Parts: sequence; C-alpha cells; structure tokens
Amino acid sequence: MDLGDLDDATAPDAAAVIRKWADVPAWVDALVAARPFGTVPALLDRARTESASWGAPELDHALAQHPRIGERTTDPSSAREQSSMRTADDDVARRIADGNAAYEQRFGRVFLVRAAGRTPEELLAELDRRLAGDPAVETQEAAAALADIALHRIRATFAVPHLTTHVLDATTGTPAVGVDLTLSTVDGAVVATGTTDADGRAALGPDVLARTDHVLRFDTGAYFATTGTPTFHPFVTVAFRVTGTEHLHVPLLLSPFAYSTYRGS
Repeated sequence: MDLGDLDDATAPDAAAVIRKWADVPAWVDALVAARPFGTVPALLDRARTESASWGAPELDHALAQHPRIGERTTDPSSAREQSSMRTADDDVARRIADGNAAYEQRFGRVFLVRAAGRTPEELLAELDRRLAGDPAVETQEAAAALADIALHRIRATFAVPHLTTHVLDATTGTPAVGVDLTLSTVDGAVVATGTTDADGRAALGPDVLARTDHVLRFDTGAYFATTGTPTFHPFVTVAFRVTGTEHLHVPLLLSPFAYSTYRGS
C-alpha cells in the first residue's frame, strides 16, 4: 500500500485500514482526521502521540478479539507477528499456554506483547515477568505494547525497514555513493545487504529486527579504492543493540583515516 492511497481514501476506507493497526476508536478517528500525512514518519509521529494516553478502556476494546500468544489465528497480521511460535518446542508452548491462562485470570484480559522479532523463549520470559507485576503497572505495560504493535504494523504496511544509514565522505563533503553494506547479527548471520544510493543513503532489513545485538559493516576500503584514495580502514563495523521497534538510524562520517558514528533519528 502507498501512503498516498491512505491520504486520499474516503474516511470510512481510511478508518478500515487504520483499525487493523489498533482497534481503538478515538485513535482511529484522530488519524483519519489528521490526513494527509505526506510521509510515513509524520504518520508514525502522530500515531505515537495519539497513543500516549492509552489505558484500560483502550486495551479492553482493542483486545476483545485479539488472539492469545501461540493461538492459531486467521488474522494475517497476528499470524505473521507470531510466526516464531511455529518453531516453539512442546515445553515452551505448554508453559506459554499455561501462562496465558494465569494472566487472564489475574488481569482479566489476554496477555499482549509485540511478538514480531521475539523468539518463543523471549515471549515466555516476558510473560513470566509481567505475570508477577503490579496490576496498575501491568496496564501501563500492556497499553505500551498495544502502541508498539500499532507502530510496527504501520511500518509493515508501508514496507518501512527498521534500519537506515547515511554515509558522508568528509574529504569531499559529499555523500558516499556505492558503499556496500552488510547487516548481520553478532554471531555472523546475515540479515540484509545493500549499497548506498546517490544521496549516500540506504535502508536495510525487515520492518522489525530481532531484539539482539547487530553489526552493520561498511566496505569503506572498496569505496575509496574506486577513487585511488589510500585508506587505513579496509572496512568499518558499527555494533548496536536493538531493544524495541522504534526506527534506527546509524550514520557514518567517513574519511580515509578516521570515522565517526552516532545514534541518529
């Protein structure tokens, strides 16, 4: 789907799309009224702002038909987000099912967590942690999880990768074009590859990365070789930690004998 389609849709059609992200009527109405957004970041910012005050009423409405973690579902979004549960061993699946029942008995609603990017073991650990929490605090955590899922679904709808980068060549003050990139987990599993474009930018990976440490490798030696520029660094690697679904921007300021990076936005 293109954002322009959402911006130009009738109010009922736009509401039908937005409701799939989170079935919270006031939030849906606010996003419908806020169009046109123009850019996905603008949509995400407004969606985040409008979800900041969510609490028990919003949870109760949104979770009325929400599937349990590990439960078979016909909802495409939930099925995709919980795909890791298909690999859960029998003991983990049983403990999640038992935890779901205990959670519902204690808190009166289904356990909600962003499943995308989490392993079955991580889902079980989060369930155990929150099952022992204070009810008021748990309502806040569940509402935050609902907002987290909504933002994740927005990015998935518009195919927005979780990670972007921008490489600037400090020796010329221009974008570094054609820098090959490799995104991997710290144990070497390649997640995505790419190359910086004419603006020195690239987007890598799926709409959500696993909550673990990652490494982004920039093939800087090959880039400088194209201009015959000697360089001290044959490549540059930047390690970073993924803790949620918020957009990650990892830029690189590059010269033949030095580089710098930071957490961008």
